[in-house]
Amino acid sequence: MKSSLLVIAAALTLAACSTEPPPGTAAPGPGPEAQPVKAIQAAAAAVPGGRVFDVEPANDGWEIKVASAGQEHKIRVSRDGGQVLGDQQTAKPSDDLAKIAQADVDAVKALQTAQQRQPGELDEMEIDRATDGALVWQVGLRDGKGTQHDLDVDAKTGAVR
Repeated sequence: MKSSLLVIAAALTLAACSTEPPPGTAAPGPGPEAQPVKAIQAAAAAVPGGRVFDVEPANDGWEIKVASAGQEHKIRVSRDGGQVLGDQQTAKPSDDLAKIAQADVDAVKALQTAQQRQPGELDEMEIDRATDGALVWQVGLRDGKGTQHDLDVDAKTGAVR
């Protein structure tokens, strides 16, 4: 009797330590694929006349800053761009609102242009001034090997500088 209980206890212990999921359950996947273009479009559409000027990855997707009617909104969007998770209006708008008002090239076009030049996953992007004063989209991309590539896309012409 004792030996039977020991065998059962040992089997239960080994089963509890297994890394295999129990039968009938699926192992969790890596999560949805990053879709920054869709996320940018969703954030811009979340507020009237929205113009995206800053994009950063967040734990649950993307944190995207959007200008609308002289106000700044921080919009959280799912990783796949399919869902707006939150909208917070900022009390003190960024000086980037004036910069985005002067841009002829939007965030989607700037990202697509940068990725044509240097394929990679978006790490971050924002509108800013280059050292020579030109208005640019600063786009950070990470290639498949994990190397960071920083590109400036002219916010007036759309050309990579």
